[in-house]
Amino acid sequence: MIIEKELWTKIPRDILYLVGKVDLDFKHLIKRIEEGIIISPNNYKTNVQGKMTDWEYFNKDPEFLKFIYLINDKLDEIPFIKTYSLWQSWGLREDMGDRTMEHDHEPAYLSGVIYLNDHQQLLEFPELKRFVKPEKGKFVLFSSCLKHKAARSFFPKPKYAISFNIKMVFSYN
Repeated sequence: MIIEKELWTKIPRDILYLVGKVDLDFKHLIKRIEEGIIISPNNYKTNVQGKMTDWEYFNKDPEFLKFIYLINDKLDEIPFIKTYSLWQSWGLREDMGDRTMEHDHEPAYLSGVIYLNDHQQLLEFPELKRFVKPEKGKFVLFSSCLKHKAARSFFPKPKYAISFNIKMVFSYN
């Protein structure tokens, strides 16, 4: 084998990081998470070292979809955003002692989380040096390549959230 040229470098690229708030039926969504974690094979088996539903558990939930439609409206205003659709959406409950290990969501295009209650366990984006404190209705939408984590919770109250992935849609006309 002959290597004629090899390049190892970093290049700048468009990154989305958006934080906001929305009002939904949080009791309904928390109830759905509690129902979903009972039957889920994912508890303590993913980067979420806590309880979580199946990967597509909220994809057809009308209350969650209200939120996704608002996200879609915002994404449609951003010039560099490509054609997309909801891919996965799962609920999670992290209790005292639980954590989310550092990870990204590639090969997804965009990812996000919406918090269903107030909590002290911060979400950290090390590359951006940003922290998000969970509050009821607070959401974060971000480029899936961004690493993020939540340190072990030392708080007795559980944290409830719904995370989601958006995939890029390719058109072959």
